[in-house]
Amino acid sequence: MNCSNCGHEQSVGMFCSICGNKLGEPILNTEPIASRTRSVKPNVHVESIKSKLKTYSSYLIQRLKKPSLAYNQGENEFTSSIVSIILFTVLFTLSLFLLTKNLSSSHSPNFLSFFMEAFLLTFFLIGIVLLSIFLISNFFGPQHTFKAIICFYGGQLSLLIIGLTGSILLMLVESVTYGNALLTICLVFGIFILPLYVMGFLLTKNQSGIDPLYGFMLYIVTFIILFILFLTIVGDSKIGGYFNHMNYLF
Repeated sequence: MNCSNCGHEQSVGMFCSICGNKLGEPILNTEPIASRTRSVKPNVHVESIKSKLKTYSSYLIQRLKKPSLAYNQGENEFTSSIVSIILFTVLFTLSLFLLTKNLSSSHSPNFLSFFMEAFLLTFFLIGIVLLSIFLISNFFGPQHTFKAIICFYGGQLSLLIIGLTGSILLMLVESVTYGNALLTICLVFGIFILPLYVMGFLLTKNQSGIDPLYGFMLYIVTFIILFILFLTIVGDSKIGGYFNHMNYLF
C-alpha cells in the first residue's frame, strides 16, 4: 500500500511508518477555501467609468423628462452639464462631417483636421452664447455664477443630443435630406433659440429688473458683438473654411 500523505510504500500495518498517516485514507486539505481561491479584484478604473456613465445616463434621462429641473440645482450638476455640452459639440461635429462627406464625395475632408477645427470652433461658439447669457443676466437679472449658467444651459441639451444622434444615424444610411434637416434644427435650436429661453427664464425671475423683451434684445446685441470679436481674433481663414462646411446646412 502507498501512503496517501507522503507516498511511502509498505506491505503491512495500518499506519504509515514514516508519517503516521492511516493507510487507505486521504488527507483532507483543511485550508479555508477563501485562502485557496485567488481573489479577483475588480478593475478600479473600469468600475469608476461604469459609475460615471450610470450617473450621467440617469442625469440625461431626468433632464429629458423635465429640463426645467436644471434651474433648481444650481452648480450641483456642473460636471454632467459640461459633459452634455461636450457631447452636443462632438455629435454636431460628427454629423456635419458626414454631411460634408456625403455632399462632396470627390473632395472628402480629412476627418482628424476637420473634426478638431469644427469641434473647437463650435465649442467656442457655445462659449460665446454662455458668456452673453452670463453678462446680461448678471447686469439685468438675478445674480448667478458662470458655472450656474453652464448648468442651466447644459440641462436643456438632452433632447438635442438625442436629435443629433438621430441625425448621425440618418447620415450613415445616406438619408442626407432628413439628416441635414435634423442637424439644422438642432443647431438653430441649440445656438439661437435655447439661449433665448434660458435668458427669458432668468430675466422673468427678477421682476424689478429690465423687461424680458429688452433683455432679449441686449442678449442678441451682446452675442453679435462677441461673435464679431471672435471672428476677428481667430482669423478669416479658419472661420471661412468652417462656415463653408456650415453652408451645407442651409
